[in-house]
Amino acid sequence: MKAFLSAAVGAMILTASSLHAQSVVTLQDTGEAGRYTIEASVNGVGVRTYYTEENWFVSMSSTTYLFLYENGYIHDEDVKGLTTLRMPDGSSTKGASFVIRKLMIGDHILVTDIPAFVVKKQTVPLIIGSSAFESLGDVAREGNRIVIGDLEEVSSLAEVVDPVDSLRHSAQAHLDAGEFAEAATCFADLHRRGALNMLTQYQYAMVLNILERDSENIGVSQDWLSSNEGKSLTMDYWILGGLGASYARTNENQKAIDSLEKAVAAYCKLFNTSEKEIKAGNFHDTELGSTLYRLGRVYAAEGKVQKTESRCSLAAKCGYQPAIDFCRQYKIKY
Repeated sequence: MKAFLSAAVGAMILTASSLHAQSVVTLQDTGEAGRYTIEASVNGVGVRTYYTEENWFVSMSSTTYLFLYENGYIHDEDVKGLTTLRMPDGSSTKGASFVIRKLMIGDHILVTDIPAFVVKKQTVPLIIGSSAFESLGDVAREGNRIVIGDLEEVSSLAEVVDPVDSLRHSAQAHLDAGEFAEAATCFADLHRRGALNMLTQYQYAMVLNILERDSENIGVSQDWLSSNEGKSLTMDYWILGGLGASYARTNENQKAIDSLEKAVAAYCKLFNTSEKEIKAGNFHDTELGSTLYRLGRVYAAEGKVQKTESRCSLAAKCGYQPAIDFCRQYKIKY
């Protein structure tokens, strides 16, 4: 779990070319109501991309997906599994879920590790919906432009003058180098200055969890959730999972269960899957499996046998090897 958390700390949103500039995406009208073309690339490959005002995230046609996969731009570890997609018109269809490691929108916006889906009947190469933009922060539509505020903005510039910007830059540099204790010191200083935004507070909590500084992590995570829960399912998952880990280490098992159950729910919603789909073997994902297994072990500590077996069997169905070994050892069906 620690390795997964380490990977997630620096993975979210890096943006604009100046410290406090807004990011702007230009829309080109396609002639179809509510649908526009925008510039975007997937894992470094330019892809013809449409933006839709419908409540939709990111989806790719099977033709585009196969091209990127066969040419090495999408890797086996990026693929999560099959799931059922609810289309904007209310219909359902089967689709594969995967992660886009680097989605570049326009010239300035880079989103990493963003969930996406393959829709077989989709003819448009790539569709980005309004829901994806909402996960970036404050979003406003101004004519033919989408303007994204600097809520989660982190500068990647080497030269900074403002002390707060300097601390943010230093924190990011320490994260990139895997220097988590040093990063935590920078985030603590930002916290004292009242200068943590949504992303830096998220990163602070993640780092504290990696360092197992549990009392601090619990406080920072609870603060983050009170202000930001529901704005980004990806962030919700990592914050709730880290919070659950801290509660488990401090033997606050019921709080750990509550947090980890919420983390599982967020992840399932993120990839549009469910317990039924996992049981049917339609969704294999070791990251979700690790959280389900941790949850099962906390239930075991509470003596809740049925819940333990339920969560550990789901973790095994996700392909998480420690859960498979546990189920075999205790003869739990999965």
